[in-house]
Amino acid sequence: MKDFSYQIISETFTENQLMTLLSLYTTIFDSPDIDFFKNRIKTKENVFAVVAFEEENPIGFKIGYRYNQETMYSWVGGVLETHRKFGIGQKLMELQHKTAKNQGYKKARTKSMNAFKPMMILNLKNGFNIINVYTNAVNQTKIVFEKQL
Repeated sequence: MKDFSYQIISETFTENQLMTLLSLYTTIFDSPDIDFFKNRIKTKENVFAVVAFEEENPIGFKIGYRYNQETMYSWVGGVLETHRKFGIGQKLMELQHKTAKNQGYKKARTKSMNAFKPMMILNLKNGFNIINVYTNAVNQTKIVFEKQL
């Protein structure tokens, strides 16, 4: 079994931490919007990230922030394709939820789309319920999940 380590980054990210997250984001996702990514991190409240490493190499991440007083919004995350199926996504989620609970949040909320079936399955396996489905301005069907922490 491979040995992975995890780091929690809270509130203010250093330039190096931001570049690590950006590198993972642009590698994992097909059409990354770098300006949107940076802006979201800079403008949301109580932003925190959990980053997975194999040795010193970043291999996965999960970013959340305050949705409202009692809810943490799990915004974006992923694991490099070469490191999937090792339970890293599960561990990132567990650490994110533990951190959110320690910060006083009562609920976790996230969104996904049908195109990301592994993420939808992970959410359902971890106690999330589907609370809403809607179509956004660019005609994407979004599925909203929420769970008690």
